[in-house]
Amino acid sequence: MDSNFDNENYWNDSSRSAFNFDDDGAETGLKSLIGLESNLDPDRILIGDTISEASFDNTTNALNLSINSIISEDALKMILEEQTLDDHLVSKGASPEDELKLLRRQVQSTLYVPTPSLTVHKFLLGKRVSLEVYKSLSDKEQLLDSVLESGCPGDAVICVLLFLERTLKANHFQFLLAKRSKALHHFISFWKNEKAEEVISLLRTLGRHVKASLLQLQKAFDISDTSERKCRLVQLSNSFLPNSPVTNLYNHMVQGSIKLLEIIENHHNVLDNKLNINSTPIEVLFACCRKNANWKDQDMKSSISPYRVCVEQEISSSQFEWTALNERANAQAYADLDLIFECVPTWYPMKQKQFHISFSVSLAILRLYELQAPTSVLYMFLARMTSASEKLTLAKKVKCTKAIIDALVSLKDMDQLLQLRNTLPERSEEQFYCDSAIKNAQNKRWTTESIKLNF
Repeated sequence: MDSNFDNENYWNDSSRSAFNFDDDGAETGLKSLIGLESNLDPDRILIGDTISEASFDNTTNALNLSINSIISEDALKMILEEQTLDDHLVSKGASPEDELKLLRRQVQSTLYVPTPSLTVHKFLLGKRVSLEVYKSLSDKEQLLDSVLESGCPGDAVICVLLFLERTLKANHFQFLLAKRSKALHHFISFWKNEKAEEVISLLRTLGRHVKASLLQLQKAFDISDTSERKCRLVQLSNSFLPNSPVTNLYNHMVQGSIKLLEIIENHHNVLDNKLNINSTPIEVLFACCRKNANWKDQDMKSSISPYRVCVEQEISSSQFEWTALNERANAQAYADLDLIFECVPTWYPMKQKQFHISFSVSLAILRLYELQAPTSVLYMFLARMTSASEKLTLAKKVKCTKAIIDALVSLKDMDQLLQLRNTLPERSEEQFYCDSAIKNAQNKRWTTESIKLNF
């Protein structure tokens, strides 16, 4: 039997008044609703329609948290000590007792030296720090060590170093830097641009001649005038210590830089107007390769000869050959490549020329193909490859038919060779070359090696 709630006349009957919270009977109606809710079967309630309510433990024991669970006791003590020494101004309306406490703090911070750890902590917090309270050499040394070991930012280290430089004698300050490479590095990095000469003098006093020479070399390359830079490099070369392996290495670099400046200064208009005081040795070599008219002889007399530039600038053979390959290919002077990569052995002048390359042949082939070199030039380099399979792969990539035919002959792959022959244009040079290769391969089948004698 249906209940009244399911009867349509029940809802349309005007004698049924709507529930109103403002009515006097609201409380009675609310109690009836609460009673209705208590009589509901929990098993019949849908999970999706229920509202879960989180329960909170608001007891006194749950809210009684210790501050040590948030911050350690040592850290809290350090923060409190730091705050007691950080106030320097009297707040408005402060009592005489507060003013007296502030004066006592200022006197304490002036007369008593704080521990280095406290000063370091204030540095890390970005607080204002007074270093004038550190009077003795030992206190200053401990302060510097604490700042270096704590991992303070560079500005804090520089602040301490400038204080020590101002308040210590020069020999004492240099002694501190000599024992602490990290402090010396910070000090040099801070002053090397504004006080370069003083820093170089300091390095030489401390026996750091190599670093001093490197800094001098860096400052010399910052000069934009060619004559002035050259003069500074000559002075640097004369200041090197003799019989020192490290300084001899740098001396070679300086001498090479001087000769490079001479080439740029004397032959700037002849080589390339784009060359300037900051041009690299490879850029100068590229310009010299462009102006070289005789690749048969390795001219060492002319100052702009590529071979002489390589010797003076200590350019390796691979760098020279790669630069010459790119320059000659850009100039489309492919005939010079034979002279660059083929040489006569010095120990046997009567011997035939030999192909010599200091880097990968495949790299040279790909670079020439990228620069749109003719197929004949690509074939000259492909013919120098020893591996037939690698030659076949690379020849197909650069579309060199003659090299593909040679590779197939070396691999004795007659089927692919015949298939290739059918794809070649009629009466073309490649077809004639392929026919000749097929004919020679077929004739080689009956050699003495393949004949078997039967007794």
